[in-house]
Amino acid sequence: MASPKETYDFKLIAFTAVAVIVVAAAFFFFWENTKTVIRHILESQFTYFIVWTITVLIFILHYWRHKDKEVKSEVIFTKKFGSFFDNAFGGVAYGTVITTSLTLLKGLYVQQFFEDKIFFTEFKEIDLMTVFGVMIFLLYFSAIKVVDVAKETYKIQHTEQVLNADKQIVKSNRTEDDSNND
Repeated sequence: MASPKETYDFKLIAFTAVAVIVVAAAFFFFWENTKTVIRHILESQFTYFIVWTITVLIFILHYWRHKDKEVKSEVIFTKKFGSFFDNAFGGVAYGTVITTSLTLLKGLYVQQFFEDKIFFTEFKEIDLMTVFGVMIFLLYFSAIKVVDVAKETYKIQHTEQVLNADKQIVKSNRTEDDSNND
């Protein structure tokens, strides 16, 4: 039995390669400016406001679009408290994890590259690397979860429309799962 031939999106691969080269060049040729820009982004209150706003809006829109449907994503509290609480808690929890991770990463970044502020006075190098690893993991995990919820929220749902003899749309009581079982 032959496995299906894998295909790749070469435009995306080329775009990714160019983006990596541009970012690497910026870091190499403009290191001092790049360090300062990253610091300003991490220290800006606007960054945290945008992260919180986007995260909470994604979960609110997710609730609004899926409140009448069974949600296929991983749920936290739906079985006991309902879909609204699950989405509200998800927005607040993931927004908190992302902004807290960014705050700790900001402290590590400023302490490591600028040395004008010391955020972790009692921490040794191994402790700082451990905090860095944990924060990167939490930031990655939370951002991926928010992106997954956003994908589900903004996914276009295709439906078939059947017309009767009078050219009017006939509404079906069948769900998508029922039609897949036929």
